[in-house]
Amino acid sequence: MNGIVAASAPRERLIERALALIVEGEMAPGEAAGSARLALHQWRGKSAEHAAAVQEARQRWDALGGMANGLRAHFEEPGGTLMAHAGAAAKSPHRQQRRKMLLSVAALLGTGLVAGRGVQWYWQQPVSLATYRTATAQMLKVTLADGIRGVPGSRLDLAPQSSVEVTLYRNRRLVDMARGEVRFEVAPDKDRPLHVQTRAAVIEVVGTAFTVRDRGGPITIGVEHGHVRVGVAPHPGFAGTEGAAIDLYAGDRVEIADGQAGRVQQADTAALSAWRDGWLVFENTPLGDALAAVNSYRTRPIVSDSPRIDAMRLSGRFRVNDSEGLMAALPTILPLTVAPLPDGSVALLAR
Repeated sequence: MNGIVAASAPRERLIERALALIVEGEMAPGEAAGSARLALHQWRGKSAEHAAAVQEARQRWDALGGMANGLRAHFEEPGGTLMAHAGAAAKSPHRQQRRKMLLSVAALLGTGLVAGRGVQWYWQQPVSLATYRTATAQMLKVTLADGIRGVPGSRLDLAPQSSVEVTLYRNRRLVDMARGEVRFEVAPDKDRPLHVQTRAAVIEVVGTAFTVRDRGGPITIGVEHGHVRVGVAPHPGFAGTEGAAIDLYAGDRVEIADGQAGRVQQADTAALSAWRDGWLVFENTPLGDALAAVNSYRTRPIVSDSPRIDAMRLSGRFRVNDSEGLMAALPTILPLTVAPLPDGSVALLAR
């Protein structure tokens, strides 16, 4: 056994050497790539062992297929060579860092783990990463670069004071929603499902339109058309709260609070995103959540310091730019009084 290891080690080193030149020939920009290919050609002709090493190295590299496109962005650098195949060391710390990364890729391929860690690494690399946020009274329309076969990409409509981070991978799409209200019109792609991750649930879709509202209280999900699957995250500190996935279809709406999903209800789910047309529509919504939505359009908030007030339920339809009308209506709807404060904000008091 020791004789086999001793005999194979030099061959593996030759393969790694060939891989280093192949990777640079594929990845390096301009003249550097040409120099690497020439060096590979010259190195290959030195012996039959070198030629066999180049053949094996090429097979390993070709087995990775499209990984070259994913790696190229990491190694682009105007001018110069990234690999010291001619014996010259990289001079700048930046080039040294890239050279180390390139060597690590060649070493990974040299281990023969192409079908394992190498491929796993490839699929885990994002191809696009972007963060979108809206300020007070600001709305935003975003089209993602995930369309296929001529179909437009997914569209996200963000209500004021919303924040999402979008990461596109080769085999999935991920939206991390920190807060706010977002309507999703998802481009169909069965090979790359889209997941929306919130603080209380993960929503899986292929192609559909739905809205997610998270203003700090219960998270509301409403589907306009298509199909989504909701996995409820267990509430911290509560063992055994994981439940079965919830399938929602057109007209279905559900609220999630404290790691528990409420009953799925049929509702006007398009009303959840009525803010796109200038309306705020509340249907048995906790007043605390309703105020958070209203305040996303106000420079001075409407506030309450009472959990009892926040828990009151509000139903109604109000203009996004007419919070004064809402304040006038609240005392007629709920047992409240409205008290203006010196700084321009407004306090709600229980009667």
